[in-house]
Amino acid sequence: MLLSLATPSYAQAPYVPDLTEAREKEWRKLVATSQAAYASGKPAEGVDPARKGLALADELFGADDPRTLISANDLALQLDSTGRYREAESLYRRAFDSYLRTRGEDDPNTQLAVENLVDFYMARKRYDAAGPLADYALRSFRRTTGSASLRSQRMEQIIAAMPKPAPATSTPAPSETAEGTVVNNPDQTATPPAEPAQQVNNVEKAPSPTVEAIDEQRP
Repeated sequence: MLLSLATPSYAQAPYVPDLTEAREKEWRKLVATSQAAYASGKPAEGVDPARKGLALADELFGADDPRTLISANDLALQLDSTGRYREAESLYRRAFDSYLRTRGEDDPNTQLAVENLVDFYMARKRYDAAGPLADYALRSFRRTTGSASLRSQRMEQIIAAMPKPAPATSTPAPSETAEGTVVNNPDQTATPPAEPAQQVNNVEKAPSPTVEAIDEQRP
């Protein structure tokens, strides 16, 4: 099941010379700080600037602007790396859904976003969610880069690595003896039902990246 939190609607702030430019510079600084923390292997230090960058981008640019989606992706990477998977998933999904809606399924940004989702679900062993997205990604890669491309081959390997469902096993149809006792094997001698034993509660308990110049990173 794809779990996704509803994306709030944000109105883009009106352009005000100087003020808007100054705030965009602030956004770029937050992005740079967040990405530097991630690149240096300190994602926990990148969470706060990434979160502030996303909030500022939502306000300045709007929810579907590429700059906003850069910030969404950056925050998802930081959260994923620090174990906050539910929020990371919603941000990965937000970036993919927005790129798909605004740029189409074969746009490079859409393809990168779907790869992020596939990798996220594979790392969690959530094959039911990764499977359909991996099939979708492979079709897109084959159309745009060809079947022999590295991206297509990588997605083929991911699909091949997913466990296959076990085949269903058939059991003999039950038959009824003359006395009316149901048995699974006609050659089996019917035996009277055992006396009901005292029930025992034996349930086992278990512990419950300039706009287009900033590259989005994948984990």
